[in-house]
Amino acid sequence: MSLRFYRSTSFFILFLGVVVGLNAQPDTVRIGLYVNDIYDINLSEKSFSAQFWVWLNYQDSTLRPEETLEFPNAKEVNEQLTYSEEKGGIRWATKRITAVFKKDWDIRRFPFDVQKMVIEIEESDRDTSDLVYVPDVINTKIDPQLGLSNWRIERFELITTARRYDTTYGDPTLSGGSAYAHAEFALYLRRKTLGLFFSLFTGMYVSFFISWLVFFIDPVDVDPRFGLSVGGLFAAVGNKYIVDSILPQSTTFTLVDKLHVLTYFFLLLCIVLSVASLRVWKNGNPEASARFDRRSWMAILITYALANTWLIWEATQG
Repeated sequence: MSLRFYRSTSFFILFLGVVVGLNAQPDTVRIGLYVNDIYDINLSEKSFSAQFWVWLNYQDSTLRPEETLEFPNAKEVNEQLTYSEEKGGIRWATKRITAVFKKDWDIRRFPFDVQKMVIEIEESDRDTSDLVYVPDVINTKIDPQLGLSNWRIERFELITTARRYDTTYGDPTLSGGSAYAHAEFALYLRRKTLGLFFSLFTGMYVSFFISWLVFFIDPVDVDPRFGLSVGGLFAAVGNKYIVDSILPQSTTFTLVDKLHVLTYFFLLLCIVLSVASLRVWKNGNPEASARFDRRSWMAILITYALANTWLIWEATQG
């Protein structure tokens, strides 16, 4: 009788444990950020630096999620002024973070680009069956004094999700992977382009107009007629190297590439048309050569201007 009672009691306890486990809810941690500064925006190093406060509100004092925070996309992290206390039955933990974050820059539309700067925060100990994040949207803000000389802040947002991994990291209680509480603070910056555009592309446009002027020189003046075009071509190539030196390497065909390739094509076209004009002149028809030059400079100028306008307009629409 006692053995039967023992088995029944054991089964009941096991059943009760399964039911409680199925109905158990993960602890909720409210997370928020206050961004004091964004600086050292470095395209060539693919990084940016940020200083901000992060806080967490939770009820279970045994959790201590502030001690298990990690920043998955950070290269360097410096934690300061960690503070924790209980107020009104809520545990409030906060710390100031200074960090360097990795950033894969999207330069397809540079310098008319909009960049998404992301600060990732993740729980490193308890999975989502024990702990989840909810965003403190009301209090998450950026410092009104934050100013970026070459950028305009468009908007920001804080999103909380679950980051899933195709591994259990050896946890014997898990199967089929794992998931951890994850938060992303995204700051959208639009580059101030007017001054930067002209400083980067003035050399390229000057080289084009120097080459374009050859149509006002008689084709028989071979040295200046062809020397200007060749000199303009070398100047445009040099300008491309200068612009590329401030940008990260990219396998995509960017606006910088498109504008320079377009300029190379028209500089080469100037040389080809000069050869054709010289041939007409040498055939004893200088009037036809002059007429050919007038039509050439007008067609090249209008086509080049329209092509540039189209590429720049397309880049600004993103």
